[in-house]
Amino acid sequence: MTTFHRVTEGKLGSHDGCVIEDEVSQEFLDRIPGGLFRYRADDAGTIDYVSRDVLTLFGCSTYEEFCAATGNVFPGMVHPDDRERIIREISEQISHGNTDAVTYRLNRPDGEELWVDDRGRYVVDDDGAAWFYVTVIDVTEKMRYQKSLERANERLEILTVLSHDVMFDIDCQDQTGEVFGDFDARFGRPPVSEDLILRKRCDRECSIDLTVHDIDPLRSVVERGSFVDMETALKSADDESIWCRYQSFVLFDEKGCPLRHVGRLLDTHEMVMREASLRRRAELDGLTGIFNREAAMQRIDLALTGEECAGGCSLFLIDVDNFKQVNDGFGHPEGDRVLQEIAKFLSRNMRKDDVVARLGGDEFAVFAAGLAPGPALDRVLAALSGGIYARSERPEDMPADLQPSITVGAASTTRSPVTFDELYQVADEALYVAKRAGKSRATLRVLE
Repeated sequence: MTTFHRVTEGKLGSHDGCVIEDEVSQEFLDRIPGGLFRYRADDAGTIDYVSRDVLTLFGCSTYEEFCAATGNVFPGMVHPDDRERIIREISEQISHGNTDAVTYRLNRPDGEELWVDDRGRYVVDDDGAAWFYVTVIDVTEKMRYQKSLERANERLEILTVLSHDVMFDIDCQDQTGEVFGDFDARFGRPPVSEDLILRKRCDRECSIDLTVHDIDPLRSVVERGSFVDMETALKSADDESIWCRYQSFVLFDEKGCPLRHVGRLLDTHEMVMREASLRRRAELDGLTGIFNREAAMQRIDLALTGEECAGGCSLFLIDVDNFKQVNDGFGHPEGDRVLQEIAKFLSRNMRKDDVVARLGGDEFAVFAAGLAPGPALDRVLAALSGGIYARSERPEDMPADLQPSITVGAASTTRSPVTFDELYQVADEALYVAKRAGKSRATLRVLE
């Protein structure tokens, strides 16, 4: 039974007096969870009344044990590590009102960690004496859970910092959102709604009010929703494309209305850049740095099925004049230099989107989507066949008639559809005609 005990001279009153004499009131107090006590509102904080539940919280079976543990003063009830903070917090709160709310560990004699929520009221009685009337409730499990949650938050924050990941939780109905992680450090600017909602599946505009703060765990259990997992690039403050993996759930209510977007931006920039670099290296000819045969074929086949060839296209086959004599007479290093210069020359004279490739040996090819028969094509052929690409010095004993040049066979058409094999056959025939006519020549054949 919960009973108030009056404390007199450091011990229970001789009659174990009950503060509340009315039986109904006593029954009411018995049913209040937690402990009750009263102490002087002065520097000493001497305890005047204490309930049996307070003794239980301290693990004490008698008041004498409680008194030995606490000195019968309120500061003695508080764990030494929390004492200074609690006295300060109560003083600050009472300066603005007559109630206080604090949380602390009890100074239990057995050393067990037990947390309580303390709710006190400052009262001055008829005699002018000031008191604190206090209720305490055991919140140990709550504090343990909170500590566990804080540790989880710390782990999540550390992992997020290490991985540069960003998480978000957007309320579709309220048009508000929270961003977890250092978005600004990664992208050099604050986030906007377009960064986080990449595929619009809501029935309303998503111009959200974002709240950016430290990491907090997202504990939502996804019962309904649709998942998006895609690679994308967001622009940084310097207009640089920063790659990330966008993963997001859209949660819906029972009526099918979108409720929330919950997701993350995984930091994949270095991985994407590394893969792109490896892919480029796999697509390029190791000697000349232009496309190899396989990569060129893939791009040409793709272009022939796209809109870029709707107005026509052209394929050039290029052969190096005198290459065998240069390679045999002056060594492979000189032959390699010739091939490298030709690759640079072709790249300089063609457009950025044209496919310039080394098909093998001394055979090169250029594919130009959108370049149809006409004056523009004639100018390109003249520039290629008559250009001077040999920039480096040649061996002194190399005869003038062995200076390498190129011969071009071109196939051009406005026909659609057309296949690579058709273009190649016509261009190869044109190259044969050009080589029979001499060196440093260009022959064009139009595929009707």
